[in-house]
Parts: sequence; structure tokens; C-alpha cells
Amino acid sequence: MRHSPQSSVTRPPVIRDRAAALWCCLGAGFATLLDSAAVAFTAPDVRSTLGLANSDVQWYLASYSLTFGLGLAPAGRLGDAYGRRNLFVAGLGLFLVGAVVSAFAPGAWPLIAGRLVQGFGAGVISAQVLGVIQDVFTGAARLRALAAYTTAGALAAIAGPVLAGTALWMLPPDLGWRAVLVLPVPFTLATVALGLRGLPRDVRGRRSTDLDLPGIAALGLLVVIVTIPVIDPGLPAPAVAAIVVASGLLVIGLALWERAYARRGRLPLFAPPLMRSRGYVTGNVVALLWFGSMLAFTTVKTVYFLQVHKIPALVVALALIPSALARIFAARWGQRLFAVHGSVVVAYGLVVQTACMAATAATTLFLVLAAIQVACGLTSGVVEPPLRAVTLAFSPSSLHGVAASFLQLTQRLSATFCIALTTGVLLAFGGTASSASLGWAVLLCFAASALATVAAFAPDFRTGANTPQTSMVSTHAR
Repeated sequence: MRHSPQSSVTRPPVIRDRAAALWCCLGAGFATLLDSAAVAFTAPDVRSTLGLANSDVQWYLASYSLTFGLGLAPAGRLGDAYGRRNLFVAGLGLFLVGAVVSAFAPGAWPLIAGRLVQGFGAGVISAQVLGVIQDVFTGAARLRALAAYTTAGALAAIAGPVLAGTALWMLPPDLGWRAVLVLPVPFTLATVALGLRGLPRDVRGRRSTDLDLPGIAALGLLVVIVTIPVIDPGLPAPAVAAIVVASGLLVIGLALWERAYARRGRLPLFAPPLMRSRGYVTGNVVALLWFGSMLAFTTVKTVYFLQVHKIPALVVALALIPSALARIFAARWGQRLFAVHGSVVVAYGLVVQTACMAATAATTLFLVLAAIQVACGLTSGVVEPPLRAVTLAFSPSSLHGVAASFLQLTQRLSATFCIALTTGVLLAFGGTASSASLGWAVLLCFAASALATVAAFAPDFRTGANTPQTSMVSTHAR
């Protein structure tokens, strides 16, 4: 039976205890981001103990973000339609299974498969987290909730590297990286308990919803195809030509499918109400370029210092603590700046971040890079909550879960490509990082950050989104 896009979502159950709901979100964010913060530290030992090729290392580091993004879109829509509690717990279960499979993997493919499962679970979780924040909080309260979520991520950025560094220092190489991969398990179990107690039971009864699985599959396949030349730059010319042709056909096919899906009264992956909102689209562009560049930037620096300078993982982890603390401080400080100056805070924060990356490309000194990382932490804390709040404010209230999920989908797919590309450049010379390859990898991050900065100054992103009450402009989505 045909139905309009607006009818595919329903209002979720009222959450009376907002504090309990927020703690569920923060616990889930901490557990999933802890893994992201720790995994780069394991790359050298995973490679040596399992005998991985360069391409295996790249997929190991990038696969989590790929399925994280692909899990977001259907999970966000299912959460809008059926409630978030059961999906929240199911996502945590998948995340646990993936962590265990990866930790006990005997070779490359089980390792990568576990990361794919874990990433999908993280995507299901994150869709519910952002959906709950959108449902429960409005205006300045929503910005505070997003800032708290950023703070949870910053705490994970402290705990993950320190715990990973300690495990890798105390345990033999073959056990150390496995211990790191199961670090999120106890926190995930605790979050399951929080979710069962803090979120209301889902309303029973089947409600129609559009998942657009063909659209999601086509987009995921497109990301994988365009990433193949990055993973294997030695492909022969005919193979590269075939990839170019296949990518073009996928883009055309996806566009035709999405238009046909919408004409049937369904809600496609690229939801027309969101795609017509120039502010929302511009915010997505800013977010995907910012997120991909930052995650790749941190990853390549960590691998470089572990592999080239042989700096102990614990020392590298301790050097990252000031940056994470700066991010926590800046998340609070950024709210005040946003209240006074509006969305221009995002643009000028990105100017500082881009300048930091340019400075990083000119040096490989550990202490200098650690100091620059503090400045990056400050800008990240200032940029992230307003960027999320402004972008999501351009979405209709009936598409909160869809808008939040699509925002993270674009960020995670960007991270997949950026991590694969920059680690490929880092390891391009004989499979070993060098100061020259680090410089080229950082320059790629700089380019993405610079493009994000230009987009953040666009009038479409700044118009009508200049106060903490940006949640009210969602009705102005164009």
C-alpha cells in the first residue's frame, strides 16, 4: 500500500526521565567510541602477528566505519517507526559479537569480518542515540545533550589510548592487541543494563516504514568500489577503467532508483525533504569532510609514531590526553561561543583546525605534533556540537531519526575512504611509514579540512541558524 514519506514515521513514546535517557546515550557513545580511539594502536602488532598485507591493514582500520555508516540509515528509520529500546539493545549485542570475533581472529578475513559486524552494531546503536537526543531535547537543551555526547567521546579518547597502551606494554604482542579489541566489552554490557532500565519499552504494533535497502546497498557498494584503487594502487589500467565505469553506472542507477522510489510515495535513502534543504545538505558536506579528515589525521599519526619512531603505545596514548581534555573543555566553551556568535563558530573553528594540519605537514617531531594536537582538540570540541545542532535543525521534525542517521552515514563513509586513502599513502613506500609519506598523508587531511572550511562559510549553512534555538528552524527546511 502506498503512503507518503511523512506517514512512514511516528512519534516515539514519551521519555519522562530525561536524565536516564541521556545516560543511556552517553554510555553507548563511550563504548563505541572507545573502540575507535584504541584500534589504531593495535595496527603494528596485528600486522606482525597475523602477517597482514598492506591492503589487509587498510581494510582492518577502515571496515568499521564502512558498516557503521551503512547500519545507520535503516536503524534510524526502524527506530522512528518501532521505537528505539529493542534496536538499542540489539545493536549492542552485534557490537559485542563483532568485538569477540575480531579479538580471537586467527587471520585477516575473520579479523576484518568481525570489524564489519562490530561496525554495523555501532551504527545501529548510534542511530538510536541521536534519535533519542532529537526526540527528547530541544533548543539549548539539545545543544547541551550533544555537548555531553561530545564529552563522552572525549573521555573515550582518553581511556581508549591509555588502556590500549597499557595492555600493549604489559602483554606479549599476540595477546596485547587481542586484549585491546575486547576493551569495550565490559562497558557495552553496562550500557545494555542502562538501556534496559533507562529507555521505555517500545510501543507494540507494526508500523510501516521505508528502509530503501537497495539504495543503501548501492551506496555501500559504490564506496567499496571507489576505495579499491586506494587499497590497491597497483591495479592495471583495464581494472581501473572498469572501476570508473562501474562507479559511473552505480551513480546513475542509484539516482534513477531514488527518483523512482520517491515517485511511488516511498521515502528513499536520499529523502527529498532533506535533499531540498540547502542548509542540511551543506551541513552534511561540512561534517563529512571534517570528520573524515580528523579521523584519518589521528590514525596516520598514531601508526607513524608506533611504527617509525618505535615510541611505546603507552607514551603515545599519554601524549593524546591533553588533546582530549582540551576537547572536553572546548565542548562547554563552544556552547557559550555559539550562543553569542552563532554558526560562524563552526567556520572559524575549522579555519584553526586547517591551519593546525598545515603546520603538522611541516614537522615530524613528536612533542611538536602533540602540542598541535591540543589545538586540534580545542577546535574539535568547539566545532562538533554546533555543527550537529545546526545541520539537524534544518530537518523536519518528522524525520529526526532519518536526518541524524543520514548525517552520520555520510561522516562514516567519508571516514572509510579517508582512512583507507591516508594509510595507503602512509604505507606506500615498501609497506613502511616514513616522514615523507606522513607529510603527504597529512596534506590530504589538510585538503579535506580546507574544503570543509569553505563550505562552512556558505550562506545556506549560516542563514537561519545563528542561535542555540536552531532546533526551531527545522520547519524552514527548503
